[in-house]
Amino acid sequence: MKVSFLSKSRGLSNLVSRIFTVLSRFGISSKKFENRLKKYVEVVQGAGYLPTFAITAVVLDRHPDCIKELSQKGVEFAVHGYVHIDYKVASREKKDNHFKKAINIFKMREIPFVGFRAPFLRTDANTSPVLSDNGFLYNSSRALCWPIVDINKLSGYRQNNFNSLMEFYKPLQAEEYVSLPRFENGLVEIPVSIPDDEAILERLGISDEKKIADIWLDILKRTYDNGELFVLSLHPERFDYCETGLRETLQKAKEPNPPVWVATLKEIAEWWREKNKFIFEIQSQGGGGYRVKAECSERATILVKNVEIHGPTDRWFDDYRCVTARDFILESQKRPVIGVGADSCTAVIKFLQSEGYIIDSNLKGEDCGLFLENLKQFGEADKKALLGHIEKSNAPMLRYWRWPNQARSALAVTGDIDSMTLSDFVLRILENKFKK
Repeated sequence: MKVSFLSKSRGLSNLVSRIFTVLSRFGISSKKFENRLKKYVEVVQGAGYLPTFAITAVVLDRHPDCIKELSQKGVEFAVHGYVHIDYKVASREKKDNHFKKAINIFKMREIPFVGFRAPFLRTDANTSPVLSDNGFLYNSSRALCWPIVDINKLSGYRQNNFNSLMEFYKPLQAEEYVSLPRFENGLVEIPVSIPDDEAILERLGISDEKKIADIWLDILKRTYDNGELFVLSLHPERFDYCETGLRETLQKAKEPNPPVWVATLKEIAEWWREKNKFIFEIQSQGGGGYRVKAECSERATILVKNVEIHGPTDRWFDDYRCVTARDFILESQKRPVIGVGADSCTAVIKFLQSEGYIIDSNLKGEDCGLFLENLKQFGEADKKALLGHIEKSNAPMLRYWRWPNQARSALAVTGDIDSMTLSDFVLRILENKFKK
């Protein structure tokens, strides 16, 4: 990459520091990196799970054997671009050209892939359509920042380093936005949680293993409480510094009931598409009784609240109960659906449907469990507040939950492979300038 771009993304002082850091983390051969990568995989597999790594195609082409070995063991690999450049500023034609070249290399090296993560987590409005046109299933490039670390307690130097990274990433704020997949241009867009390893180690200057673990455990707890998704991002070259944090996060994810669903990005994207096809059929039986038929897969999670169910249910989370049957009788004073005003925008209806609710724009307020008005305009920033309003109501609820098999939240362990040797790292500068 060009020095001017590196200095913009990292700052000049960080760029100098980065050079010395790279010398300690990479070797002339790929052996040092491969050993660290395999240990990383062993830790995740030892907990019973599999990670997802996004790798640039040129790096894959130089070091195919190790990647193929891990792929055959079930590790998921995603495309991290053809080369490690800022695709946000690349033309649509260049993106399409690069993605096609990357696809050809992955196919030639027999590495299965369905997903993409942009270098630097930077994309623009043209990226998703190009990815969709090239057959990708998901894009995991949207950064979501959690307010875990009080940077005001850090030195001015560290504050400036962290703020410059945030200015470069331009992440959404988890206090205001939901950490959930969403559909965009036919793709499943999966957000990445930060602080990641670079922000923690290089920008915030936090190297204490316990403190690193506390940061990730805090995000895990918040996503669990909210029923959301934690996509942990850890580059393999920093694994030694973050191993304790990763181990403790994976161990903690095993403890709750309802459980945390730990999955690869591919599994999350496939589930999101599967869930999107679920529907309910509700027929009134009179006297406040409703027959419900759930058209869904066996691993669907059906939740009810403030209603009576004829049949077995399992206690779930808060006041919700989980219904295991797919054909059952529900008793409720009002129809357990959400009514919306006739002038409600399409975006809010699609969002509520994606959240598993039954939406009806033909009912009056008194005929449904909950009625929502003033929804002519609706955007990403409105989702969290709307969900909070629904949850605080005492309305009868019937819905499909976000995650399979009664899981409360989800976790994915991911990392990016930008280089595996010192020469790979140096070649990134030339590739940025000359790869067309």
